[in-house]
This record gives sequence, C-alpha cells and structure tokens, in this order.
Amino acid sequence: MKSGVIVSRVEHVEGDERSKTNPGHGYPAHNVTRQEFKEFESEHELKQFLLYNENSLPRMRVIKFEDLVISKNIVIDIA
Repeated sequence: MKSGVIVSRVEHVEGDERSKTNPGHGYPAHNVTRQEFKEFESEHELKQFLLYNENSLPRMRVIKFEDLVISKNIVIDIA
C-alpha cells in the first residue's frame, strides 16, 4: 500500500482594472482553492515531509492507496 498527501492551498487572484473602472467587465478579485497530490516511496519520506511541514498540517490530508489495475477484454464474433 502506498501513501500520499493531498495539500490544499488558497490563492488570491487580484481583479483586473476593467472590473474596477467598468463594472460588469473583466473579472473581480477572488480566491481559488488548489489541491496538489504528493506521493511518497516510503513511510519514512512521508514522516519527514510531515515534520518539515507541520505548520501546514490543517491543510493536508494523509491517504493510503493502491494503484488501480485495469484490464480490457475484446471479443469478436464473426457470424
């Protein structure tokens, strides 16, 4: 089983000048939430990452996962 971290960040995007001088045009200031996935090769790497980023822990989710294996079968019938 592998482990990883999903890190959430909120970035502020300044509105453009048109939205200030001509309401209804351009785009207003707003926040964008971004999520980044980090995968770790070992539990030791995960622990080191968490220790180094301990101030950011409320914005992280630690997960365990397995790779998904997809197989496809193709059947052709000729009458």
